[in-house]
This record gives sequence, C-alpha cells and structure tokens, in this order.
Amino acid sequence: MIEFEHKESSRPTVAMHYDRDRCLHDMVHEQALSAPHATAVVFGDQKLTYRELDRLSDALAAYLAKLGVRKADIVGLFLPRSLNAIVCKLAILKAGGAYLPLDPAFPIEHLDYVIGECTPKVVFVDSAYGDKISDVPSMRGRVIEASAIISEMAIGPTVPKPAITVGGGDMAYVMYTSGSTGRPKGTIIPHRAVARVVLDQTYIWVKPEDTFLHTATIAFDAATLEIWGALLNGAILAGMPDISFSLSRLCEVIRENNVTVAFLTTGLFNLFADYAGGELPLLRHMLFGGDVGSAVHARRFSERYPGCKLTNAYGPTETTVFATAFPVPANFSEAELPIGKVIAHTGICILDEQLHELPRGVEGQLAISGDGLAIGYLNRPELTAEKFVTVETSGGTHRYYLTGDLAALGADGKVTFHGRRDRQIKLNGKRIELDEIEAALRRDTRLSDAIVVCHTQSPTLKRIVAYLLPLQQGAGNDPEFVRKVMATLRAALPAYMIPSAAVAMDTFPLTPAGKVDRSKLLPPPVEPAETTPDAIAKSETEALVSTLWQDALGAERIDLDRNFFDLGGTSLQLMEVHAGLEAEFKRPVDVVALFKHPTIRELARHLDGKSPTASARSIAAAQRAALQRKPMSQFRRSAS
Repeated sequence: MIEFEHKESSRPTVAMHYDRDRCLHDMVHEQALSAPHATAVVFGDQKLTYRELDRLSDALAAYLAKLGVRKADIVGLFLPRSLNAIVCKLAILKAGGAYLPLDPAFPIEHLDYVIGECTPKVVFVDSAYGDKISDVPSMRGRVIEASAIISEMAIGPTVPKPAITVGGGDMAYVMYTSGSTGRPKGTIIPHRAVARVVLDQTYIWVKPEDTFLHTATIAFDAATLEIWGALLNGAILAGMPDISFSLSRLCEVIRENNVTVAFLTTGLFNLFADYAGGELPLLRHMLFGGDVGSAVHARRFSERYPGCKLTNAYGPTETTVFATAFPVPANFSEAELPIGKVIAHTGICILDEQLHELPRGVEGQLAISGDGLAIGYLNRPELTAEKFVTVETSGGTHRYYLTGDLAALGADGKVTFHGRRDRQIKLNGKRIELDEIEAALRRDTRLSDAIVVCHTQSPTLKRIVAYLLPLQQGAGNDPEFVRKVMATLRAALPAYMIPSAAVAMDTFPLTPAGKVDRSKLLPPPVEPAETTPDAIAKSETEALVSTLWQDALGAERIDLDRNFFDLGGTSLQLMEVHAGLEAEFKRPVDVVALFKHPTIRELARHLDGKSPTASARSIAAAQRAALQRKPMSQFRRSAS
C-alpha cells in the first residue's frame, strides 16, 4: 500500500443525522468535504485521510464500472481485515454494487457454495490468498489483487465515481450465516439498515473526536458497526493489523491508537475482563454481544474501568447488528444481564405460536421490526416469506423478523432473553445451526446418519459433539474412521462450526416414539480418565501449559502430543491460554507461537527455549492449579 503525506486538521464538524433514503457512500463523501485532512482509517503504520479514502474509492469505483459492474451486482471481498478492505467496500457501493465479505479462512467447499449462489462479477483478493480463490470451482468472475490496483489508483489522476443513483433501500452487502436447512444463507442488507444502527441512536453516540476499534473479521456483522460507526460519524477507524492477536496485543492497539469506543464478542469481552492489564484512560464506551452476557464479567470490567460506559447489546444479522441494548449500571447486582430496551429506528414485540402479540411479562418469540430489517435472503423467497412476516400489533401493522429467540418484555420496556425455540446456538459470537452441521455430515457416504448436540458443561464452556453412525457395521471400531470423517467435515464447514469431539456409535438411543433421544447422547471426555505416560507432565512448564489447556477445553487430562485444534480448541480458547501464560510468566509471549506449536510438549519446549529457567511463580501456579483440577472437573460433569 502506498504511503500518503498527511496534514491532520481538526475533526469533521458536520453532524450526520439519520436519513432512511440516503446511501452510505454519500455520507462518507460529506465527511470528506467537511474535513478532508482528518484521518479516516488507521491500520498499524498505514493511514488514509477522509479525502484520500474518498478519492481512492472514487477511482476504484470507476474501474469497477469499466469492468461491467452495474447497480445491484455483487462483488466479493476475499480479504483479511485491512485498510484495503475498507477502500474496496466503499468503492463497490459507489459503483452501485453490494459487497460480499468472504473470510479467507473458510474452506473451499463453503466458498464454492457461496460464490456459486452469488456469482460475483469481481472478487478482490489479497495476494496471500490468490491460489485459494482460484481453486474454487464456481469462481467465474474476475479476480483482482486489491493491493496492486489500489496502489495504482493512489498515484493515478483523480477520477470521478460513476453517476449511479443509490438510495437507502438499495442493497449494501450480502452476509452469509449458518442455515437450518443444511446450507448457509445469504442475508441482503440495505444501506438504510446500516446507517440506522450508528446514527441518531439511543445506545451509542460516536463523535468526530472518537476512535472506533475494528477487530472483527469482515465476514462478521460486528464489522458493520465498527466500520460505518466510525466513517459515517467522521471519527477514526483503528483496525487491528494482526490477523491473529492476543489480549495483550489488543490492549496495546487500544492504547497506541487512543481508542475511545470498542465492541468485543461476549467471549472475548469475558477474557478482557479477566486478563486485560494496564490503564486504558481514553476508552469511554465498551460494547459486547453475540452470546448470553455474564453479569460477573460485567461487574469485573466496571470495577477495573469505572469511567468506561458498558453496554450489553443484542441483535441477529437479519436486523443489522443490534436491535436492543442494555447499559450496565456501575452498581448492577442482578444474577443475569437483560438484553435491554429497543434501540432507535427499531421496533419489537413478543408473539405466541399463532403470531399474536403477548402482554408484557409473558414469554414468547421475540420479533423485530424497523429500518434495520434485511431485504430478505438471497435466492430464497420461501425462507424470506417464512422468517419476515407482516404482523398486526397494538402499535400498528408492520413487517417483522421472527428471531426464534424466546424472550419477555418487562413493564419498563426491558427485554430478558430466555433461550432458543430451535437448535440454533451462539458460540464465540458466531451463529451456528446444528442442523447445518448434521446435513454436512450426512453428505459423507461413509455414514448412515449423524446427530450433533451442543453440551453446556459450565457457564463459560460449550462443546459441540458429533455422534456418528457408520454405514458399514464395525467401521467405527477403526480409530482412523472418526479422524477421516472429521477431516472431510473440516473441508466443508468454517472452523467455528467444527465439533470439538466426535463419537462413532453402533446405534442411537431412541425414545418410545422411535425418535433419536438426544438427552441420552452424553458428552465424551476429551481424553480417557485413566493416567497414561503421555498425559503426565515432565516439566514445570508442561504442567503449567497442561493446566491452562485443561481449563480452556474442560478436560481432565490431555495427551502431551495432541493437537490443540484437533481437541476442538478454538482461537478464543487459545487466547485464554495465551493470557494465562503471560499472566504467570509476567512477560510477553508471542501469540503466533501457540499456533506454530499446537501441542503441550512442543509449546513447553518453545517456552523453555525462550526462558531456560521456569519461574518459581509459574511452578507454584501449576501446583496450585493441579490441586484445583478435581473440584473443577466435578463441577463441569455436574453442569453437563
């Protein structure tokens, strides 16, 4: 990316107000006219002012138009979180198109389905992932290396954007989520839905002087809040430049960039509350969401950062990021966090099975209306008609999205979340349909059937487990059978949807009615309970790493040579292990080393190489943790 000469001025003074008929890029252009030299985006040592961002995206939009991109065409983004991704998003909108965020970490089969359904005319790609996108069978559009074309635009003449009229109701992006029918579904979001979540709002106020943190991958709708929350309000968007990062690195980026507003998924927020170190004097508003909030962690955060406003927010992708929000008071003492009151430009009601409005205090299905609603699902009219319905309530007749979430509306307008009506779960901020995992497994010709269950083993530990019924009798006795089935599944689904464990069975337990009795499908231990030579730590560092792995994975004993990710470990759980290591060693630990050394033995050797003598504190911590293992494991078994 070419470097620009910056002359920082005062922040934009224009106060942007919500107008449901305006498009996103016109509002960003208005900020660029107001204060052209104000910084718009920062990624490490790369920066763009509002004028530079506006000029670059204009030129790139004109280039897309020359390639044949027209209004309502879909353009793919096969890019990591980056400055280039921001320029490309804005350019696609200016060309009249809609952007399709594609996570480079997604497997080929998943990408093939999404790209085949969307048929993007153009796909922007990072040079590091060019080979992968070329392996996608359905890829027919033009592939453009983003960095090269943006660098070319940066040194070229000023080019006006295409003369295309785009309004608030036109589609801005298509985002894919897990689907209960066995395939992911693309949600079409209009411009107004994005603007409505960050302008003239009740739960958040972003000022031109703010710096908004951007940590979400571009295929996660939290990125919508981060990116447009900054740009539409004339603030600075400070992106996390590292693809994989640690909690300490997150705090470092917040401090280095003077971040004032941030959003974290609930799981990451809980880690932040537990392990974040150092002062964050400029952080004035922290938001979290994506899963059931923890009142304990909310209190912990508020005690550590008493001057920072804290908000628990809720909302499905189909209603564009958020629908309700709860500002957590400093003296909050209740056992559970509500999901709060409805935000501006949004409506809610609680419905019964016949879609009739229920009185306050009665549990029913939460339905959401307002300008945040998606246009519908791409190429899925029947599903759109099923989930987006017109309902007559005391507030009038409106179009609602049926969330599938059970909730109750209090007399004070506050919503409490009561769980799901179906088999959808939230894990690490990601929405997962267990039926989609089952459907992917049932496509494996080695299986006659498969069942997927999510076991909640503690307030902070969920495990997705796959139960496999081999087509060939006795095939499950081969230890390689499960490994091969799971390897095939990893090639079909994103990593966050892969079960943490799989069990081959001869038969499934049945109810008297002949249906599979899921209640009798118990979670397997991560490792056999009996002690084996490979489960006994040989050094103090191995003991420490073992303890941290056991806590993160909910296991009693783990083979020193087992791969963390093969055991169902997630990137969030790895961050928990990393935070524990830094807390005990009292020194920085390279988070990439945990990916490079994914077994206890390898990681311990690496750590001992960096620090030849384990500290007495680390040894004592390992011994203390070992004593605590028995009651913790008993608690997890009882919770399951």
